[in-house]
Formats: sequence, C-alpha cells, structure tokens
Amino acid sequence: MTTQHRGAVVDVSDASRILECSQVDRQRSFQCIVRRYISQILYGCTSTFCTTPTCLSCNKRLVSKPFRPPTQLTARALAFYLASQDNPYCRLCPHDLNVDPDTLEIEGADGLYIHDEDDRDGPTYSVNPQASSLQAMARGNTSVGHSWTGNAAEAKRIVDAIEDRRQSRKDPKSLGQNLYDSITMIFAYSKQIPKPSAVFSSLSLSKSPERLPSGTSSSAVPVPVTDNKRAPSPNRTSFTDRTSAQATSSPVNDGRLSEPTSPQSCNRPARRSSKTSPSAITTELSSNGQCVHKIQHIPSSYANNPPSQKSSTSHLNGTFDGTLDGAFADKVKMGATPHPNMTRKKTSVSLPKTSAGNISNPTDVVRDEQPSTISLYSDLTSEILDHLKDQVVHDRRDQSRDFNFVVDFDANRRFRPAKSFVNRSLYYTLSDPETLLKSFRDQNSPDYMYSPLPHLDAHRLSHAFRDWGQRNGALIFDSLYEAVEALFRPPPEFDTQKSPRLKPSRKDALSSRNATPRTTPGRYLSDSEAAHIIMICVHALTSSIPVGWPHTWVQVRKLRGWGVVVPGAAPKTAQNDNYAHPWLEIMDELEYEPAVRLATRLLQAIGTRRCYEHVLANMHAQDDHMVQREFAYIGVERLLPILLGHLTQVEKAALQRRGKTKSTQSADEDPGWTVTATFLEWLRTIIVKQWDGNVEINKWSSIGTAVTLMTHLHANMKSLNLRPAMFHIPYFDEEIDSIQTPIDFVKHKERPNSFHILQHPIFFAQDALVGYFRAINFNRMFKQFRKTTQITNFQSRWDQLMNDPRHWNVAENRLEVALAEYLVLDVSRRDPLEETLDQLWGQEKRKLMKPLKVRIGILEGEVGLDQGGVTYEFFRLILNEAFKPDNGMFTVDPQTGMTWFQPASLEPHWKFEMIGVLFSLAVYNGITLPVTFPHALYDYFLNQEHNSESIHAVDYIADGWPALAKSFREFLAYPGEVADVFMRDYTFSFSAFGQNIDVDMQAFRDCEWPDRGPDTDRVSPTPSASPIPDLSDSSWWQPRNAGSEPSTVTNKDREQYIKDYVNWLTFRSVAPQLAAFTRGFHTCLHPTSLSFFTPETLRSLVEGSSQNISADLIRQHSVQYEPPYSPTHTTISDFWAVVDTYSQEELKRLLEFVTANERIPITGYESIKFEIIRAGGDTERLPTSSTCFRKLWLPEYGGREKLREKLGVAIRNSEGFGIV
Repeated sequence: MTTQHRGAVVDVSDASRILECSQVDRQRSFQCIVRRYISQILYGCTSTFCTTPTCLSCNKRLVSKPFRPPTQLTARALAFYLASQDNPYCRLCPHDLNVDPDTLEIEGADGLYIHDEDDRDGPTYSVNPQASSLQAMARGNTSVGHSWTGNAAEAKRIVDAIEDRRQSRKDPKSLGQNLYDSITMIFAYSKQIPKPSAVFSSLSLSKSPERLPSGTSSSAVPVPVTDNKRAPSPNRTSFTDRTSAQATSSPVNDGRLSEPTSPQSCNRPARRSSKTSPSAITTELSSNGQCVHKIQHIPSSYANNPPSQKSSTSHLNGTFDGTLDGAFADKVKMGATPHPNMTRKKTSVSLPKTSAGNISNPTDVVRDEQPSTISLYSDLTSEILDHLKDQVVHDRRDQSRDFNFVVDFDANRRFRPAKSFVNRSLYYTLSDPETLLKSFRDQNSPDYMYSPLPHLDAHRLSHAFRDWGQRNGALIFDSLYEAVEALFRPPPEFDTQKSPRLKPSRKDALSSRNATPRTTPGRYLSDSEAAHIIMICVHALTSSIPVGWPHTWVQVRKLRGWGVVVPGAAPKTAQNDNYAHPWLEIMDELEYEPAVRLATRLLQAIGTRRCYEHVLANMHAQDDHMVQREFAYIGVERLLPILLGHLTQVEKAALQRRGKTKSTQSADEDPGWTVTATFLEWLRTIIVKQWDGNVEINKWSSIGTAVTLMTHLHANMKSLNLRPAMFHIPYFDEEIDSIQTPIDFVKHKERPNSFHILQHPIFFAQDALVGYFRAINFNRMFKQFRKTTQITNFQSRWDQLMNDPRHWNVAENRLEVALAEYLVLDVSRRDPLEETLDQLWGQEKRKLMKPLKVRIGILEGEVGLDQGGVTYEFFRLILNEAFKPDNGMFTVDPQTGMTWFQPASLEPHWKFEMIGVLFSLAVYNGITLPVTFPHALYDYFLNQEHNSESIHAVDYIADGWPALAKSFREFLAYPGEVADVFMRDYTFSFSAFGQNIDVDMQAFRDCEWPDRGPDTDRVSPTPSASPIPDLSDSSWWQPRNAGSEPSTVTNKDREQYIKDYVNWLTFRSVAPQLAAFTRGFHTCLHPTSLSFFTPETLRSLVEGSSQNISADLIRQHSVQYEPPYSPTHTTISDFWAVVDTYSQEELKRLLEFVTANERIPITGYESIKFEIIRAGGDTERLPTSSTCFRKLWLPEYGGREKLREKLGVAIRNSEGFGIV
C-alpha cells in the first residue's frame, strides 16, 4: 500500500461487514433450511391438518392408497434442491416438526481454524474439516494438511456416523445416488458451523501489524493477545482451543435417524469473569486522523445465557442465538417476515481439545477488555482498485488450500491470487450501498461534465474493474449483488398509502405479546444514487468481458442471438486458429454464473424501481384529480433518463478518444467492445436464458426490464454508437408460432403490468416482421374468402326452396359483395386511373378485403391472366398517371425523383384518399410499388400526432430534399450574423401552377392557412367546405388582419426558423391532402400490424429496397435453371456476360421484364426467384417472359452478340401482355 492510500484505511468492528463472517453466515442459513426440509420430508409435523406438499404429515393424510415414505436419499436430494431456489422458504412447513432439525448435527465435526504463516498474507480461515480430510484421517493417513485438528479416532467416529446415514446402493450408475448419498453431501448439513462472531474474533486476534500490507500504520490496530502462529507439530491447536470462554460440549448424535429424538440440552463450562462491561466503548485516534469508536465484542450467547443455564428451543424467526443469519437478515432488512417456524436450537459450537482433553493454554483466552477490529479500506476509487490488483499471491503454493470463501464455478480457476486484505476491502466497500455511494467519486473529468453522473469516469472504471475475475473469482459480483438489494427499498410514500385491507391484520400482528415491529429496511435511495450503484454494476459486468476484435463481436452477436452458448468448433487450420479462441472467451464470460446472477438481480432491481415510479405517478394523479388515459403515465420515468444520459456521454467520450488515435469507424461497422454495446449483450443474454416461451412478458421482471432497456437504447441508437442488427434476437422468431402469434397479437389488449413480445419489433429481422404482417393480412383475407364460400353453399340450398325468381334476384343483388370471391378491377391502358377510381368509389370495406385480381386492356386485345404479374403492371400504370405533376396533386423532385404532395392543390381531398386506398390495396396484397416518397410520409403514417419540436429538422428532410438540407446546415454553421449576409425572410416558399407564394410563418402560427375570412379560426388546417381562395389572393401570404411585413431571420431565431420551415414543408402546407391520403392508406391495414415497423422499414415494405441492383446477387440467390440449361451452359454464360455490362437502368428493365417489378423487395433477392428455360434453338424470335410465374424463355442463340441484341430489344419494349 502506498502512502497516499493510507487515509482510506479504517478499523472495522462490525462482523457483518467482514467477508469471512458473511460467508459463514450464509453457510449457516443454508444449512438450517436443508435440515428443516429433511426433517419435514422424513418425519413430518405435529399438525393434523397440514397442507404443505413437502411435509410427510400432509402426504400421509392425502394419499388414497398405501403410502411409501421417502428414503433419506430422496429427502436429501429434494431438500438441497428446494433450499437452492430463489425463495427457499415458500415450501417450508409452518408447523412444529416432530424431529428437531438440530438433531441432524454430528458431534465433533466443528471448529474454526485460523492459519497464519510467514509465507502467507495475514490470517486465512477454514470452517470445519473437509470430508476428504476426515476420510483420510480415519484411514490413518496423517498427511492431510491442516483441515483437521482432531485425532484419527474422532475422525473415524464422525465418518462412521455419516456412513450410518447412507443407504445401500441399488444402481451404481445412478447420478442421484452418487451425488446425494456421498459423504460430502451428508457432511454438508451434518457439520457444526461456528457463528460469524467467532470468525470475526478469531480473525481480529490473528491479525498483527506485520501482516498488514506494507505502508499501513499499526497505531489503529490492536496488539494481539498471543502469538497465534501455528506450531509445526501434527497436533495443531485451533483458535477455538484457545477460547475457553466458548468451549462447550454439544449433544451427541450418532447419525441414526430411525426414531424421532427430542432435543438434548447443552452444558457450557463456566466463563471467566470480566471487569469490563459488555457495552463499554473506547475511542482511539487512528493513523489516518479518523476518530474510531470501538465497541468491545462479547458474543451474545454468553452475554445473555449464564454458564449454568441450559439452552432451550425457541422460535426466533429464523435467527441463530438472537443474531440474524444470512438470508434471514436480508429478509428482515427488506421488511419481509421470515418463515414463522424457522427455529434453531440454541447450541454452541463444539470445540476441539488437546490430547489431554483440557484447554491448551490459559493465556490464549480472549480478553474481554480487548476490542476486536480489522483494518480495511473505507471506500474505493479507480486508482485504489488498480493498486489492489498488485496485492496478489504470486504462486499457487503460497495460497492456503483452505482459502475456501471464494466460490469457484470453474474447476480451471481454482487459483485466486488476491490477498485477504484485498478481498475483505472489496467486500466491505462493494457490498454496502452507503459505502458504495461514497466510492468511485473521482475528480470530475471534462469528458463527463454534461453527464447526470459527472463523478463516474467510465474510462477509468472500465480499466479498474478489468481482470478481477482472475484474482478473486466471483467476489466482486457477489458483493455487488448484496449492494443491489438497496434498490428494492420502497419509497416512503408507500408507508402512508397502505391498503385499508391490510391495516387490521397488521394491527393484530403488532398487538401480539411476542410480536415486534419490523426493522427499518433502510432509506430510500434517490434516483441519482440508484443510478450510481447501477452504473458501478454495469461497469463490473462489462469489464469482465474480453475486448476482442470487432469482427469477433459480429460473430458472437449472431451466435448469441440464436441462443448458442458454444459455437460449433470448426476444424483447426492456420486461418481460423486465431478467431475461435476469442469467441469462446467472450461466451464463457457471458455464461459465468455469478455474473449472470448479478445481471439478473440488477435488472430485477431496475424493474422494481420503475414499478415504484409508476405506482407513485398513479397515486399522485389520483391525489391531484388528474384525468389521464388508462395506463398512460407522462413523465413517469426518472431513473432511465439518468442512465441513458450518462451512457450517451460515455460513448461520446469513447468516440473522441478513438478519434484522437486516428481510428475510423463506418456507420455500418460493428463497434466491437464498448460499455453500452457490451451491456446490451448482457441484456440479450438474460433475455435468452430466462425467457420461457410465453409471448406475454411481465413488465417489471428481469426479462421485461431488459426488453424495456433495449427499447430505450434502440431509441437512442445513434448517440449510443449502436447498430440495428445488435438488437436482433432470432431466437424469438424460432420459438414463437409465426402464423398464430401475430394473429393473436391483433386481439391483444394493453395491460398495466405486462406487454406482448411483438410490441417490440426491434428484436426481429425485417423478413420476419414482413412475414408476421402478411400473416395478419392473409388471415383477414382468408376470413372474407371463407365467408364467401359459406354464402355460396347457402345459395345452392336456397335455390331449391326459392320458387319465384324475382325474389331471388332481389336477394342476389343484396348478396353481390358477399358472393364475390375476389376484388376484380377491369381497366384499359387509355385512362387507367380514372377507371380505377370509378370502380373503387363506393365499394364496401369487406369487398376491398378480398384478394385482388386485375384485367388490363381486354378490349384492346391483350391476353393476360392475373397470377400476380398483371397486378404489378396495373399499379405501375395508375401510379405513373397519378403522380404526373400536370394533374396538380403531387410534385416530383427533378434531382432525386422524390414524390411529395402539391401545396395549395385544387384537387378534391377524396382523390388523395383514393390514392391512399390504392397504396393500402398494394401493401395488403403484398405488392411492392414503384414509388419514391420521403421519410416524412411514413413517419406520419405511424405517428399521426405530428410534433415538429421533437424532430431534428435538418436530418428529417435529408432524404427527400437533400439540397435544402445542405443549405440549412450551412445556414446554421455560418459564424457571422445571417441577417446581414443571407437576408432571409421568415417565410415558407413554394410554387403552385406557375405562381410563387411566400407564406409568413410567424403570422400564421395561431390561425388557419389560408385565411378564409373572419368566420374561421381553426389552427390546424382540415378539409373544409368553405371555398379555397384563388392563388392570387393575399390570404395565402398573410392573414387578412396582418399589418406588417415578414421579419428577417437572425442568429437568435434561425434554429426555430428551420424547425418552422420543415414543419410547413412536411405537414402544415399539405395537411388536408396528407390526412386524406393517410385515411386511405389505413383502409385495408390493421393498425396493430403497422406497429411492427419503423418509418424506415415501412418505407422498404411499400417501395422495396432503394439500393442499387446487383447482377452478382441476382445470379447467386434469384435464378434457377431448367435442363438442359445449367450455370455452365454456353448460352447461360453468354447471358450473364451480357447482364454484367448492364447499367442500373437496364438492370431495372430486365428485372421488370421478368418479374413485373423493378425494385428489390424488403425480403431481399431470395424473394424474387425466377427460372430460365430453353425456348428452342437458334432463332430470330425475342426472349419472352411470364411475370406471373417468374419464367424467362431464352432461345439458345448462336452467339453472344446476337443474344445481346435480342435481349436488349425485349427489355426495352416489354409493355403489354400477349404472344410475341
């Protein structure tokens, strides 16, 4: 320890804050639960009406045939399983048991052994001998190390008692018998574990100044009473031999449980008198200048019970000798009531004696006047945590083999080189929330000055927490697990808002003579404090994952998304040896059980805090008599914005550091290891590991919280340096029913405490979402078709009963829509748009829901049967006609080809609605349209409540109006006064029918546009019956009562000017047309099915892919051949040689010639498959195609140039259907 770290060292006198004491406490709690389960399973309880399924009394009473009692092996296996569950108390019998669980103890298997040698760092400890040590000692092998201080006779007696509890093996290959009938498992619940207070006293007495890390002052450390170094003799003396005040004799239990036995009393030898009061407090000034108050420690069992008093059995609500143990203490702190019958007999630990049977040395007795303290770090910083990494044991032989308080989940990680002082300091600081809140408050870095948590330096924390798994295993994760419990504390408002139904029971409980109020669970942490603890846990989890390489992370994310734990090992070659190992390293850390347990608990805590926030918001809304929509909480989330704000600054600082190293990263490249990206991988891990296949997920559970967090991360994806593919979990799509689940989702009703998995489409790839969307549409289409079939069958039966044909004619007219199997549109090429609108006008919605069939140019002599290809041609024809600028409905950008609505259009609104119906029909029938609309249209389709303040104005129009967006960026970036140089008025400019109109946006901010007179005062433009003014009227420029000219844009209002301009461009100037078009678009589509899509994916669904067409990808994924054609055939080789030379325009024509669609659908090249078929030998005929069946008839031409010529003529003259 360096000099600058001395001030962080304090003397700790609280046993519960010491690592070893906490571990012993947990062992005692688990052992108590196992014993109680074994007792109730084997012997039952005293109640005649017991209903506990795991109790023998209940099983005897409820059976209808002869009952076979469980064996000890069955009871042992079931007890260990139940005790290891998340809530081990729920299946305990609440009644008094026939056999006291403490009678399962074996006398002599006890003791606390402290080892302190020159070549080891300070005292380490071992609780009880290992079963292997006992067996070896019983066989006479004395070279078993220092795990047992008794003699061979005592060891043999204990082993014999264990053997008596084993049953004769019937199946040597049985896993259950080999595991739960082993000496180790029996000894685990039969041994006597000392109290945490005994461990604390022994550790504090074993500590000496020279055992502290170098540089630590010993003025605050008590001088040990005796030299506690072990003698080299085989008969070593444990600390318990030196404490005569704690020496007792336990009841003898030979291990035979054939008959119920009553608890036996425990006689304790007289304790030496002490002149010091047990409550005496001393004050001492430590070397770091802190005033340390030391409380003299006397175990409560000796302070409360006279030496001659016999211990008696009493109900202590899950405590041991009046002290809270492990999980019971946690439940009391949480305000939960422990199981009422978790009792333990007040026995003390039997202590081994010397060969003479007496206490070894009277001078080794604990002095009551000597306070017990252990020196530890009071808090941590990144610098201290980095420094502690050097406090390690450098050789496995230097580490005690009884160093058993670290849980090893991997047999290959047995050597944990961290020293005892390091481990205790980490546990002391990381397991307590108040201490953790004081830790890691480094000097504020300028990189995080805008973060909600500016004191947390993410860069330093990531390095500080890295590589600790190799030093002390799961200690950091287990310690933080305990600190996270503070996040479950309810807010104080809950204490004053209890349900009235709970008050009587609570009152009766407190009025009982022996009942005591619950202990205070601790203060409710503020949102910033909770975020501090959460981010510490996030850094611990993310730093445990190897950094790897970006291309390695790409493969890992793909594998983990499918739920793969270990990838299939490819044959080792020189090319893949370097890449297999990083995969396994990353996956191993993501599967490390203590880290997974911490991540799960952390998500549960975040979910609980969010639940508290929603409940409080609901309570406040009721108190203030606020009217809110059901389940709608505005401004409820307080914790998540803090976390997202800090993570945003973390990623911003990381990108700045990467820029300083001249490391570039493309927008589509995987970011590799980052704090947020790795945290996202932890969220995916928890979801995949814990999801049970149910599409309804609890909103506040660990899975629900992970889903919510990922949704918020996705919403801030750009600022967090994430990619859309990183959120995909194909495991969901693999497990759910791709047909029935989306159909059921349409009927899903919103619930306050759960959500449907399909409400979060970020987890699914585009092709999966399109499949769900089309499954919903097909189901609705099939329902209409089925109704038609039913009515047709009814018609055939009615014909036999209907005598008067006039009556049937009336009924047939009424049933015309119901009897129609398809929606048939018959149009000509001369005026397709007008004819289509005439046929669609007035149609019932149920008629539009039927499958679409189109006939084009029948009267002109065309021969075309609609099997899909004619429909594509139909939509191409009518939309080309509708989007002509001469019609006055739409405008087309000459540079980008982007289509948008014409402001101040004179066309009636119903025409826009009918064009929207055509869009709806196309999407409903799975047709990709040859149109190009900007992102703003699809954003309005999904979010009709337009909010101009919530969008980033320039980016919002970048795809539709790139030149305008570029000029706006230059306008914002100009350093001087824009009014002097640009001289722009605060107006929105557009052209309509040859006239240029400049609208005063500030003047029309609170009134209707255009101003139609004093009788109208609508703010939002809507379709109105009042006539539209002529374009030459001044009401288009300014309101009629405006008396001033538009103002000039200045630096002060230029940002607001751009927001207003974009709002007028994308909404205000075309609001009536946009609203009518949107109504038509939603005609055939269920609103729930549209929730699968974002504006970008909905655009891809309607328009197809906007990327360039690749001839190579078409050749690889889209083409099949009918023999004799094959990929190596000469004609096919010539065909692709010609296609490879085509431009993008020619590739579009080829694709349209074969498939009737020039766009690549959203589902990719795999969905546009077509077949090339031989159409005879060398000929002068042109190639032909069947767009409905995706077939290209290609003659076997004599040469490549001839093929080029004929194919070019065919694709340039492909309009119409018939025989060529």
